[in-house]
Amino acid sequence: MKLGIITGTTRKGNAGTAIGQWVHEALQGRTDVELAELSVADFDLNFLTEETIPGMANGVYEDEKTTAWAAAIKELDGFLFVTPEYNAAPPAAMKNAVDLLFAEWSEKPVGFVGYGFHKGVRAVNQWRDIVRNLKMVDAETAVEIDLGAEMADGSFAPAEGQVEVLNKVVDEVLAAAK
Repeated sequence: MKLGIITGTTRKGNAGTAIGQWVHEALQGRTDVELAELSVADFDLNFLTEETIPGMANGVYEDEKTTAWAAAIKELDGFLFVTPEYNAAPPAAMKNAVDLLFAEWSEKPVGFVGYGFHKGVRAVNQWRDIVRNLKMVDAETAVEIDLGAEMADGSFAPAEGQVEVLNKVVDEVLAAAK
């Protein structure tokens, strides 16, 4: 299975980059997934402006940035969303990146690595509603990272047991793919 690790923040100096790298490194030993790292920031996506709504576009987009994003997502079989929580919600840039597409997400499994000062729980809960509308299957377990405790000195130091939780999320994503 080709598993995309999608880091959703676009802020400079963000915590998500370090967390996304940790996710990638922690999963390196698995032989049942091929990992691909994607950052929403790297695609410099425009906000949704296309005349045809994504659900009716059948994977054909007018904007070249959206087309490149769609191609990257289409080749993946499942996803881990590394999502911050901004004001009790997912970040706008990541939500936009998801909203730009439809066919590329549909019927694919997704798991969540949430982070924030409330462990990203509220953002992950909103993501669950969003991805179900896209006909995605979401893993029940989520990694919950407390920035106050796990990034207290400015560098990411995952709490004990986080690798095990992450692997459980991936196991659930793999099971949902079958």
